[in-house]
Amino acid sequence: MSTEGLVSVVIPAYNVASHIAEAIESVLAQGYPELEIIVVDDGSSDDTAEVVAGRFPQAHLVRKANGGAASARNVGIRAARGQYVAFLDADDVWLAGKLNAQIDYLVAHPEVGLVCSGFSHWLADDTGAFPDPATQFAEVAQRGAIDAECSGWVYHKLLLHNFVWTTTVVMRRALIDRIGEFDEALRLGQDYDYFLRAARETEIHRLSGVMALYRHHGGSATARGTDTNYGAQVLSRAVAQWGLSSPNGESISTRDFRNRISKIHFMSAYHHYRCGNARTAVREFLASARIRPLQFKSWAYAALSAFSSLTGRAGG
Repeated sequence: MSTEGLVSVVIPAYNVASHIAEAIESVLAQGYPELEIIVVDDGSSDDTAEVVAGRFPQAHLVRKANGGAASARNVGIRAARGQYVAFLDADDVWLAGKLNAQIDYLVAHPEVGLVCSGFSHWLADDTGAFPDPATQFAEVAQRGAIDAECSGWVYHKLLLHNFVWTTTVVMRRALIDRIGEFDEALRLGQDYDYFLRAARETEIHRLSGVMALYRHHGGSATARGTDTNYGAQVLSRAVAQWGLSSPNGESISTRDFRNRISKIHFMSAYHHYRCGNARTAVREFLASARIRPLQFKSWAYAALSAFSSLTGRAGG
């Protein structure tokens, strides 16, 4: 198989036996002629690898010890032979027409190293079943149209809002070779870090329209949460290295960035408070309050969380 025009689809997978087939089928349904599917089983304890091996012999299955999404994507990147690399999380799906639209766009815009798209949240019904994408969501529309607000030199905009969602990303291999691999020290937020790094090297364009579905379920890493605020860590590190301006000179204000960091701490704190993790909630509410001392809600929730920690009561 020639690597000219070849797209390598990297799918990290961990305990997704019930969802992985839909993800791979959504790739095959794209009808793209030059395709390499790389599934990296990240030490699953369920039948994820067996489902892939048994049902999709055309996929390249790589098994490794559990190390997190960043390490799994890095293994996939190292195995990839394509001129383009696309990412898909194993519990999500692409909609019809996504891949061809993105490759056509990259071919027509050689100055763009990364293209992403819009997406929709995919929620289960009352029975726990997820609706059929073919009946619930239209095919990709307006091929080639872009979201102008989220396209161009967008590093400074990404500091305020992460609108590059991994499952929608297609990158040139040449860009990956310049920015390197995902940071495996980040258990969450490694994709945010990666696309901030990419935004220092290239224009990023976001195609309009929904092109993928993000499945919501309790087993996802974002639903589980973590005691470390990786979002704040990623952003603070980026600004320490590159500041608040994109390579073309466009910038955000220090005030806007501080508000963003404060909000990230508050959202993390509230999640931990609702989950009954009072001590972590206190720490995060206080981090938010120190950045914006006049945000009295942060101080109030910090006090409430401290009381919960002392009494053993969880948030509700």
